[in-house]
Amino acid sequence: MRSLLVLVLAALGLYWYAERYGLAVGYPPFLPVFYWKYTGEAQYSVRVTGLYDALKVKVSGRLDEGRLQVALLKEGREVAKRAFSGTFQEEVRFPVEAGEYLLRFRLEGARGQVRYDWVATKFAP
Repeated sequence: MRSLLVLVLAALGLYWYAERYGLAVGYPPFLPVFYWKYTGEAQYSVRVTGLYDALKVKVSGRLDEGRLQVALLKEGREVAKRAFSGTFQEEVRFPVEAGEYLLRFRLEGARGQVRYDWVATKFAP
């Protein structure tokens, strides 16, 4: 009985924290990430060699609230950007040249689940 009470109190504390400050649980790109009223961003550096002509980003999930923005930056400038909300499953291709890029995932008031993965690749014409 005491264990049950501790679990209920822990769940209530977690719910209170998520409602007040937001919560993200998961580890991209390998696992889906679950968000509860989460606002924040994650940035990943990507090095592209001369063999690649596109950065492919797979994004899928369902956001009951809020939105997700995926942006590609080079030297601090936004090269390309896409926004998602509701239910989505898309493969976005950003054209790239050789160099260093920054892939940014920005969430605003997100509540739901998102899975994303990325790869630099060469596409046949």
